[in-house]
Amino acid sequence: MGKIIALGHISLDGYMADPEGQISWIRMDGEVAEFVHGICLGCEGIIYGRKTYEWMDPFWPDVLKDPGKWPGWIVEYAEWVNETKKVVVTTTLKSIAWKNTRVVGDHVVEEITRIKAEAKGDLLLAGPQLMMTLFEAGLVDEMVGTIQPVILGKGRPFFSMLNERVWLEVRELKKFANQAVGFRYGVVRG
Repeated sequence: MGKIIALGHISLDGYMADPEGQISWIRMDGEVAEFVHGICLGCEGIIYGRKTYEWMDPFWPDVLKDPGKWPGWIVEYAEWVNETKKVVVTTTLKSIAWKNTRVVGDHVVEEITRIKAEAKGDLLLAGPQLMMTLFEAGLVDEMVGTIQPVILGKGRPFFSMLNERVWLEVRELKKFANQAVGFRYGVVRG
């Protein structure tokens, strides 16, 4: 059984997107990508919530249509994400065209529990609403991402839907040249 590793990029005041839903304020560069990709590339698959999935497809498949116009770290991630197993949790999307992708629509906690139990490696988790559901179900083992050097003041809170306290322990912290801070926390059980 693998671990479920939640991924998120957060403003200092805890937002995942600005009031318009934009994430252009996230400082992603080669150094930050190396940190995040090191975790991603060690995973056998990724679990998306619907909204996050809709951000990711068609962007990542399109990168590989003209890889020469992108930095190497974007191409590296595109190659991984296009080939890896993907699960999309949605009740509204009935079919998915992205290669190696399946849909989970009902009994989400039970289905993700089964997928986790059958996994030979770790699974990345992207999608804040789904992340909160899986945190509360005790299925998330680690939280990884960056704290961005910006205070948005308002926007879409990252952890607003979490109803239970989750204790964490530091596994890794890293300061980047672009002033973002990378973090890796393990979930403390019991």
